[in-house]
Amino acid sequence: MKTFEKIFRGKISHKRIDKYVNLVLKTLDPDDYYDLELHLQDDCQFIRIEVWDRVLH
Repeated sequence: MKTFEKIFRGKISHKRIDKYVNLVLKTLDPDDYYDLELHLQDDCQFIRIEVWDRVLH
């Protein structure tokens, strides 16, 4: 399992958050499962992306 975390301080546009999330998702295998967690507040935004690798049996 891989975890990507990022904290944006201050007022950040949603386009910048989307750009970060899209860059992380481009680095992943399309078959991997991921969970995206966002905490949006006035003074900071916290993003956590947890990735589970797909296991072939």
